[in-house]
Amino acid sequence: MNEAAPANLERALQLTLEMLDAAAGSNWDRVSQLDAERERHLHQRRAGPLNENDRQIVAALRRHNQTLLAHAEAARATFKQQLEQHHYNHRALRSYISSSR
Repeated sequence: MNEAAPANLERALQLTLEMLDAAAGSNWDRVSQLDAERERHLHQRRAGPLNENDRQIVAALRRHNQTLLAHAEAARATFKQQLEQHHYNHRALRSYISSSR
C-alpha cells in the first residue's frame, strides 16, 4: 500500500480542522487558502479501496465539512443582513438630503 495515501488523508483532516478554526474567527481568506492546500492532498489520494482508518478519516472530513458549510452560511446571512442595512441607511440618507434642499 502507498504510504502517502494515509498521510494525504490525515493531512487533509488536519487542514480541515485548521479551516474550522479560521472560519470560527471569520478569517475566510485563510479558509480559502487552507481549502486549496487540502484539495491538493485529497487529489493526491489515488482512487481505490479504503481501509477502516481511511473510512473514519473520510467520515470525519464529511462531518467537519458540514460544520464549515454551516459557518459559511451563517457568515453569508450576516453579510447579507449588513448589506441590506447599508442599502437602507443609504436610501434614508438620500431621502434626508433630498428633503433638506
